[in-house]
Amino acid sequence: MLGAGRCVVADARSEPPPETHWAGIVVTGSAASANDADAWVTRRADFLKRAADAAVLLYGVCFGHQHLARTFGGRVEYSPAGWELGTGGVTLTEEGRRDPLFADVPATFPAQQSHGEIVAGLPPGARTLAYTPQTACQAFALGDGIWGTQFHPEFTPEVVDALIGLLADRLPASSFPTWLADEQPLRDWLAENVGVTPAALRCLDNFAAIVRRRGCA
Repeated sequence: MLGAGRCVVADARSEPPPETHWAGIVVTGSAASANDADAWVTRRADFLKRAADAAVLLYGVCFGHQHLARTFGGRVEYSPAGWELGTGGVTLTEEGRRDPLFADVPATFPAQQSHGEIVAGLPPGARTLAYTPQTACQAFALGDGIWGTQFHPEFTPEVVDALIGLLADRLPASSFPTWLADEQPLRDWLAENVGVTPAALRCLDNFAAIVRRRGCA
């Protein structure tokens, strides 16, 4: 969570300070699903609605992206194309090229991925900002104060390497796209294609700049 001049990390399962305490909130990734019926997921959705009503700026990453989409009327489903894992190219839409979240970000850039679910339907009024061949909504904006990115701007190559080691050997080959599942061995192919992603990381810097410019004004 970003406040005026400070950054606070809060556990989503605990009760945060009132939404009016924050200039901006980053909703991070999670092993949970935005479709889970757990009480904390419902509480966080209610909190995010109140935060939006109070003009708090919101940015969701992966689970956070899906959670924000579902909270404001969108739909989250398992990806019919399979799990998206590793480093891959993300392409901005025309809307994305104009959006402040992607200021100084190339039209196509590498980003880190680790997700089996996607935003399959946008909230009413939302705009798609980015996509990959596998995931039609890699980023969206709702109004001028809510953003989500399916990709992980915060992940380093080391984090992605660890996730590949954890997931590639545990998920069945059918969890991955057919063209990728055919690669042998899958884990080695993924590991060889991990790279650095400074352009994706810029999204976090850009959100912080938006908060400073608007949320803390």
